[in-house]
Amino acid sequence: MNIRMGAVFVGIAVIAGVVGSIALDVFRAAVTAPPGADGAKRITIARDSVDQTLLADDAAKRETDAMRQKRVEEQRSAVRIVHDALVLGEIAYGASEADVRARYGAPFEVETERSMRYAGKEVVEYDYTDGLSLDFVDGVVRLVKVSKHSALTSGKGVQIGTPVEELRRVYGEPSMVYGEDYIYFSEEDPTVGFAFEVEHGRVEEIKMGDLGL
Repeated sequence: MNIRMGAVFVGIAVIAGVVGSIALDVFRAAVTAPPGADGAKRITIARDSVDQTLLADDAAKRETDAMRQKRVEEQRSAVRIVHDALVLGEIAYGASEADVRARYGAPFEVETERSMRYAGKEVVEYDYTDGLSLDFVDGVVRLVKVSKHSALTSGKGVQIGTPVEELRRVYGEPSMVYGEDYIYFSEEDPTVGFAFEVEHGRVEEIKMGDLGL
């Protein structure tokens, strides 16, 4: 009886071992997919995605390099304004208050404020009714501005309403384009020059003098 029972137990153990071995083989087959299985396809798709990303990065880099080269070429061709050409409304940069009053008379409004830009000095602003305003520091013109409805011109004849193509023809390529402003720097001082604000392809405002850049 004991021998028979032992044989039965041994048989059960053998069968359990065989079943466990088969189950382990099935699990390994499920985890380690063959080369042609779906797992390999997922790896191929991931590699294609990486390749596409690298190609897009290369294209973006080439575009950035091209834009940088274009800016360098524009800077090389940019025109610098000679000091004598810093004229707007027949007022030169550095003209005196007396010169302005002799040409335009008394302003309809005068405002005074201190500015840290000029080491705390007073800035006196003259406003005229024809869209002309001027800033003086120490009694000399530091900024002239003409706005809409003004017929005043720059020293080279650019005025409100001048097409941007004509502006480029007259003054050449700007030193920089900042927002809507076409900026031309002075040969002597890169903080001084002209800023032509352009909207809808035409000049809408002109500043000459200290540009605050």
